[in-house]
Amino acid sequence: MKKSQLVAALALLSTPALAATPPEGVDFQPRRGFYTDTNIGVFFTVGGENAYSNAQTYLQLGVGYDLTERISLGAHFGMGSSAQNCFAGYLPGTETCALSDNFTMQFLDVTAAYHVRLMDRLYLTPKLVAGYTRMDPAPVDPDEGDPGRAISSPNAGVGVGLEYATGMDHFSVGADLLARYVIGPNITSFAIFPKVKYTF
Repeated sequence: MKKSQLVAALALLSTPALAATPPEGVDFQPRRGFYTDTNIGVFFTVGGENAYSNAQTYLQLGVGYDLTERISLGAHFGMGSSAQNCFAGYLPGTETCALSDNFTMQFLDVTAAYHVRLMDRLYLTPKLVAGYTRMDPAPVDPDEGDPGRAISSPNAGVGVGLEYATGMDHFSVGADLLARYVIGPNITSFAIFPKVKYTF
């Protein structure tokens, strides 16, 4: 008798528990808001007399804000080097670059990204960038002054990446491919880098 009463009580208690929404049934919502990201990868330029430069280290730091679940705006500072790629042309009758074929490129850009959900926690992130580039020393003839001095020009570019919201709250990881065109010197650069993002 006692056993049957116990079974009946357990059955009644289990009914509300079964009616509750299981945790696995709740859609994952990535954290959105103010964020910072750190990126270290490789950088190279294309075009010029040497077709492409040797791959060099690339560093990028950024801050931004997720306006919505899908749209983000950010500001990024990036730095890389073009190694062994001549954009000023060779001196007549030689294969010596008229100006330096090794120069640093520093980017200060505004970035707009759109998050396309591929699956739970994983997003495709196409993006647009625009800003200014400082090149030191000048890889092409400056308008005036010392040809060894730095010059600055506007840039614009596009990129695409993958972003994964990890199980650790606040942290996302991913990887980006970013192409920029420096207007004026007509230099195209590529940066490929993994990314660590922290959303407050």
